[in-house]
Amino acid sequence: MIEFKIFWDAYPHKIGRIKAERHWNRMSERDRLLAIRVLELWKQTVQWQSNGGMFIPYGSTFLNQQRYKEEPWYNAFEEAGIEP
Repeated sequence: MIEFKIFWDAYPHKIGRIKAERHWNRMSERDRLLAIRVLELWKQTVQWQSNGGMFIPYGSTFLNQQRYKEEPWYNAFEEAGIEP
């Protein structure tokens, strides 16, 4: 079982931990793994790197809105060998 701590330690915007953990606990193991893998792709985007990370959503938003199922750029999943 993938622990929330792994996600939270890797997430760049450390606000809303309790709410994010609630969402995490409701996720399937497959979605947890996907969230961690895709997070590394999102961290490479200009959107998340510009303006001091101003456009990085809270962790709870990232999980609740299932943004980990969205590709940060065209063919990102294929390039990284990720199956959503």
